[in-house]
Amino acid sequence: MTLAALEMHLADAMAERLTALKAEGGAPLFAAVLSALDTAALSAWPKTPAALVLPVSDEADESTTRRVENAPVQHVVRVGVSVMVAAPNDRRGVRGRGRLSTLLAQARQALAGWTPPGQREVLSFRRGQLVSLEDGRLQWLDEYEIRRIARAGVIEAE
Repeated sequence: MTLAALEMHLADAMAERLTALKAEGGAPLFAAVLSALDTAALSAWPKTPAALVLPVSDEADESTTRRVENAPVQHVVRVGVSVMVAAPNDRRGVRGRGRLSTLLAQARQALAGWTPPGQREVLSFRRGQLVSLEDGRLQWLDEYEIRRIARAGVIEAE
């Protein structure tokens, strides 16, 4: 599996895991779980609460241009989960913050420390940040990472 394919695989697996989360009463926790690669789905603010899962980055711990052929290089693949909530008539986001906090706690519990299918390493929470607070809509981005060893740009087989 190439590194780019690993990023897509992780994003898809994380989206599936978030889709499976249930709120009290058994209803889905998120009204929508979207892929950043689905441009049609991203043309407007989605039905909320929503989660958008997107590949963020792929970084090698050292240069891959001057390495010996087939020498192992550690890569860090990062995937973001953007959680969006709307609180109509809540321009300052007071009610939205409570909703966002609950969603983030459940998403983090489901993802941090989880071993995605086909991987040996666990997904680690890296950081989170407020992306937008506008007209009663809140958007927060959590970033997760997994470290892998690659040889010549290809992830080692399990």
